[in-house]
Amino acid sequence: MSVKALRPVIGSLLLLSAVSTPAFAGDFRHIADPLNLNDSLFIGFDDDTFKVGGSFATSHQKFSANTNVDGDKWHLGYLYSASNVNFRASVDHGKTDTPQGKSSHYQYQMGLMTEHQGWFATQVFTELAVNHLAVKRYKDSTAANASMTVLKPMTEHWYSEFYLQGNAGIDGVERYDAKSWLALGYQINPQWSWVIRYQYDWEKLEQIENEDTQWVFAIRSQF
Repeated sequence: MSVKALRPVIGSLLLLSAVSTPAFAGDFRHIADPLNLNDSLFIGFDDDTFKVGGSFATSHQKFSANTNVDGDKWHLGYLYSASNVNFRASVDHGKTDTPQGKSSHYQYQMGLMTEHQGWFATQVFTELAVNHLAVKRYKDSTAANASMTVLKPMTEHWYSEFYLQGNAGIDGVERYDAKSWLALGYQINPQWSWVIRYQYDWEKLEQIENEDTQWVFAIRSQF
């Protein structure tokens, strides 16, 4: 799957976002909603790696975290949501291939997310952000980031998700990367669901280029 192959999908999603109408936070939100302010827990498998995570929320804020069992890949997230303002920030730690081998990296990101109600009860979330990638003993890079999440409840229990994200360097360092996934979930009740997704990742940092696909399975709960 190439970036060119994703262009028709991107165009369709942008059209869906353009014709949708603004939606605002309510008391009840779907378990897969990225602006959900409920406490939550999840366990799952990312390819062949076991992961755990969760979140703690107040009336307008949410703090979240997840990690793999080895502890070398983790994510910390923060959400502030009030009326029309949805501010998100995150720190990610992982591994990046370099000419010297795999090196630890930290990525810091801040952005604003908007929510729209699309056709047939489809929820569309778009985010514009900026992030900074610091790779140990290699390159630092600052990039502009754009992402879109499409959440579609299909029946009382079944739902689907489509996610698309892209980064482009803005500081002179050649850096591009893209991530997308398509997921199918089953919400047993408002508190419990499971989801399976197929994920595609592509990244380029200077002369280094990597491409990966993987299956993800997770069980979610909220309370």
